[in-house]
Amino acid sequence: MVIVVFVVADKKVLRGWALPWTYPTGLFIRDYLREKGVACAYEVWSALRKARLEAGMVDKEGRPRVCTYGNFMRNYIYVLKKLGLIELVGKEPSKKAGRKLPRHLFRIVPGKENAKEWTAPQKFFDPRRGLGPKRYKTYKEKEKEKEGRKRRRRAA
Repeated sequence: MVIVVFVVADKKVLRGWALPWTYPTGLFIRDYLREKGVACAYEVWSALRKARLEAGMVDKEGRPRVCTYGNFMRNYIYVLKKLGLIELVGKEPSKKAGRKLPRHLFRIVPGKENAKEWTAPQKFFDPRRGLGPKRYKTYKEKEKEKEGRKRRRRAA
């Protein structure tokens, strides 16, 4: 798996919005599962952390710029399952001694390897997620306003 890091002439690593292109998380998950076939969510998440660390995508403290494991499960694994892009293949006992919860193994649903939803799974799952904070707030205010009008009409 290749991740490109952009460096300017004075060896300063570009970060955040200065990056011309970032490897999207959805595509990373797809490529990782293509390569491995079957993997558990933690394995994919730790590979993403390692890849971003190697690519120089780090915050001020030097930690890789990747969400927490809990957020990864909620924002990617859950969404990919709901979109029908990945499926649960099976469970196996945890490798760590004393752990009671099994590891859940996932794979790409056959025929969904090249689906367009991999580019931005969260936006396909809920289009409001791609609006950004200001536009989302405006959207929610308009939605509340419409709901208020409907209630007034019903009451009249």
